Amino acid sequence: MLTPTRTESDELLDEGNVPVEEMERSLRDLRFINKYAGGMRTYRYLVRTFGPQSILDIGAGTADLLESAGKVPLRIALDFNIAHLHYLRGASRVHRVVGDAHRLPFRDGAVDLITSSHFFHHFSADENVGILDESLRVSRKGVAVTDTRRHYAPLLFMVVMGKLRAIGRITALDGPASVRQGYTVREVREIAKRVKAARWKVIRKMPYRWAVLLWK
Repeated sequence: MLTPTRTESDELLDEGNVPVEEMERSLRDLRFINKYAGGMRTYRYLVRTFGPQSILDIGAGTADLLESAGKVPLRIALDFNIAHLHYLRGASRVHRVVGDAHRLPFRDGAVDLITSSHFFHHFSADENVGILDESLRVSRKGVAVTDTRRHYAPLLFMVVMGKLRAIGRITALDGPASVRQGYTVREVREIAKRVKAARWKVIRKMPYRWAVLLWK
């Protein structure tokens, strides 16, 4: 009843012809949402669970979540969009790599942990199985993924934020679209069952997030 039908759609931030000013505003919006809407807190929990010495974060954007894991010696941000990786880079100690999550440019067991946040919803169930299996190939310990749960509450939140102009034009359009094409906890469990992991766990995280943990 409180879960809208999953609707796939393209998101403007992923397009290559977005004006620079609007792209940068949307990236700042995402950093704000990560910091204040539970994304960073959930990410740190996932990292603590595995206790890695090295992390590869896929679909990393500006690498703000990796920046929050400052005690991990080796942190690598991977994204297909070099402009996202370069924005707000400053004096960051996070290494940045342009690459494809379907075919990670790393050898087997290259890093302890593979992570992603707000990335899962971009792909179909079959594509996510493939990405998770590829991530397990590159990891030594496991894979940890989190995203927003498809529910009317976060959908309404994004719509209201857009109406109040608290977020930029692109985020006001992409935010509701990302919630609509997100997954429920039950759907994530069905995907996790298909991945070649030694064991797995799917958990709910507040306010409207889920996380899947996969061990080698």
